[in-house]
Amino acid sequence: MSRPSAEDSIAKAPELAIPLRAGPLRLVFDRGALRWIRLGEREVLRGIYFAVRAENWVTITPELEGLEVEAEPASFRIRFRARHERGPVKYAWEGRMSGRSDGRIEFAAKGEAGSSFLRNRIGLCVLHPVEPCAGRPCIVQTVDGDRAESAFPARVAPHQPFRRVRAVLHEVTPGVEAEVRMEGETFETEDQCNWGDTSFKTYGTPLHLPFPVRVQAGERVEQSVTVSIFGISGPPVEEAAASVPGALPRKRNSTEPVLVNVTPGEGLALPILGLGAAGQAALGEAELERLRPLRLGGLRADLPLDADDWPARLERAAANAARLMAPLELAIFLPRDAQDVLATLKARIADLKPRVSSWLVYGADHVTAEGHIPLARAALAGATPGALFGGGSDVNFAELNRRRPTPGVLDKLVYAFQPQAHAFDDATMVENLGSLRRVGDTLRSFAGGAPIGISPATLRPRVDASPHSLRGPGRAPFTDDPRQKTPFAAAWTLGLVASAAETGFASLTLFELAGPRGVQDAGNPFPVLEALRDIAALEGARVVPARPRRPERIQALALQSGSRLRLFLANVTGEAHPVRVEGVSGKAKRAALGQAEGEEAGLELELDAREIVRLDVDLA
Repeated sequence: MSRPSAEDSIAKAPELAIPLRAGPLRLVFDRGALRWIRLGEREVLRGIYFAVRAENWVTITPELEGLEVEAEPASFRIRFRARHERGPVKYAWEGRMSGRSDGRIEFAAKGEAGSSFLRNRIGLCVLHPVEPCAGRPCIVQTVDGDRAESAFPARVAPHQPFRRVRAVLHEVTPGVEAEVRMEGETFETEDQCNWGDTSFKTYGTPLHLPFPVRVQAGERVEQSVTVSIFGISGPPVEEAAASVPGALPRKRNSTEPVLVNVTPGEGLALPILGLGAAGQAALGEAELERLRPLRLGGLRADLPLDADDWPARLERAAANAARLMAPLELAIFLPRDAQDVLATLKARIADLKPRVSSWLVYGADHVTAEGHIPLARAALAGATPGALFGGGSDVNFAELNRRRPTPGVLDKLVYAFQPQAHAFDDATMVENLGSLRRVGDTLRSFAGGAPIGISPATLRPRVDASPHSLRGPGRAPFTDDPRQKTPFAAAWTLGLVASAAETGFASLTLFELAGPRGVQDAGNPFPVLEALRDIAALEGARVVPARPRRPERIQALALQSGSRLRLFLANVTGEAHPVRVEGVSGKAKRAALGQAEGEEAGLELELDAREIVRLDVDLA
């Protein structure tokens, strides 16, 4: 956690974020980064930050020292020193930030390695927000000084849309433009929706150069990013009812409700919801009793066919699925020569006779290659009549986007989703739910009409890519997120279901049956289990639009079955927020997650920090 030094006499930094102004722009200083740079309601940049990424793209988070902040009504100046230390990595840099009353923002960083280590990237990164930028024109200046008209890609770009970048100019609102200029390195831009983020990232060093590279002790980096606004005239633009995600609450906003607009009607199909089995042993009766009300649409089991224990995994998964009355989604990972092991798998399926709804077929690299589906279909279709044969990427969307299958080959196209590829805070995880819209649109463009899905969705990657030297003794595996057992995981899942339904995903496979990455552990149900149970309890439900004006504060999911509306509202912040529901009228039954009965309540309410409520409304 960032903390000021004892000699910091200018300003005491709060634990999380400091709201700032640079003339017409509002932004936040957040643990060494500048985030959520906005002009009125329009987001100009998602963030500017300095990254230290070791081998295997492990992110080394900084500790701040000597933080000095001068914040005026229309300007600011910030100085601090950041240290990134983990295992052999020792890197420090000095940050200087400033914002002027004309909207100019500068972020300069001077860094020096304190040890020798392998790095994939060191330097400044700029995040351009997807929603206002995707499909919009821009002008890119290269390191040679050439300027060319271009555009941010509308669909998710599999490769870098801009290379050899010095500056990017784009329109913020009619007549107002923003230029971002990077110095000290050759930069390029990638589409981070490939990894579950809602941004385009401009970064150095270009990825066509070899990595990892050994950094020598004493090696230095000096870079800067400057943001300039053109076309603003007159007094600074005020933000009448806007806020910035993650910022400290201001008193004038404390009684301003977050509006959630609900549109009852025919609605959209609720994705089929399933859970992962992982290496789960046979479930106990108490665990089964908690899971049965979820009425799972699938249970995923991973079968690495080059491992000795895949038959035991299959047997355990088949037993658990039968006791839960759920079909199996079997993800098989084929070795180079798969004929014999597929024949053995077919024989085991014939013996166990499980109900299999789909096969996900991957190679050893966890991506589906062109020949995998015909091979698996020929071997297994007869043993599991009616099962779909699908695949895509079991890693992230980038791998599927760069190796798109021939339309018509797969019965089902899926990818794995987790929201912490680049940052780990709550606000980023909620923001990254917005990536589903562009990813879903891109998926459909090459799915050939096949249903699309996410399998699995997890809070963190299922494999810890950290080299042993960076894990450290007693360090919990990065795969296990402590938020899994908290209301935040439930809130994030409710937002995921809403986003997936709106985007047209047919299925979602979530988390695991039990354990630190599951919906329960050690005999205790997690809030996410209660959320899934409350979703399943409304039979025949469809998803209707429920759009919060401030999704960074409140996530929402609305289900309708006949004249019954069930609305979930989740406060994803550490502050209380009033909420007003619009689009429906009357009284509601208000209850916490998992409670059978609620008490009568109105549609204007207060949500405590991290609170999740369920409202049931009779529309008749």
